[in-house]
Amino acid sequence: MSLSPRGRAAALLVICLLAAACGARPQYASARMAPAAADAPPPPPLERSLFARDPQGALTEDALQQILAAPIELDLPARVGVVPIVTATDWRGPNPDYLRVPAGVAPFMQRLRGSEPFTLVTEIMPIPSGALGMEALREIAARYRLRYVVLYREVIATKSTVGPIAWGYATVVGAAFLPGQDHTAYGYLEASLFDVKTGLLLFTTRRSVLGRRRSNLWHQDDKLAALASTLAVRSAPALADDVKSDLFRFADAARVENQRHGQVAGAPGVPAIGPTTAAVATGE
Repeated sequence: MSLSPRGRAAALLVICLLAAACGARPQYASARMAPAAADAPPPPPLERSLFARDPQGALTEDALQQILAAPIELDLPARVGVVPIVTATDWRGPNPDYLRVPAGVAPFMQRLRGSEPFTLVTEIMPIPSGALGMEALREIAARYRLRYVVLYREVIATKSTVGPIAWGYATVVGAAFLPGQDHTAYGYLEASLFDVKTGLLLFTTRRSVLGRRRSNLWHQDDKLAALASTLAVRSAPALADDVKSDLFRFADAARVENQRHGQVAGAPGVPAIGPTTAAVATGE
């Protein structure tokens, strides 16, 4: 049975309409599925460390993705411990040099005490570093029942050069008292905030340091050590101020990121702390 030209055009129109309807159906289904995916609850905060309990602290791919997807938790105010990072005395093992605690630890802690985010600031005994990894740090912090730990480290190098006054050494007598040696100490102080519960490092703050002095030829090693120690003591309080400022910024950034990922504003775990957060809240 043959169709007239008008009948063929009508049949072609019906086929096109059916094809368009079939093509639109998956799009409509996808549009209905999108709100359902958006309504899915955000993942909970991390409740434990996902790092392997070995010196390397390796992560599986699933654990890495879980850490990146989890909301940021900041449980403050809390007690915090300060761990001085000390050098090893023997290259064959991780034993630290217990005879020398970094000079800046005491003024660093003194400046942290009384801060709003910390109810208590205590010094933690140095622990073997290197081969034992971060798990040893978590275990010693657990003995103090601390949620957060600040890792404090000093990296300061020293050197001596001959200054222009050293020409007076040619008189032999001048070598006894002329300040012909230029001593320099340079490097940085570093502090990192560590979450004992999750094994995560929240942030690291560094402050560069530089000091100079002139002296005579006698006891140069002692003078270089004293210069480095004085430099650390003078700069450590400023590093503590940097840590507090970075903590306020971290709290603000955590709140913004958690809200962006669907967590309710003002969720527990990211309290409003410090002047930075207060200024943001009031619009100042």
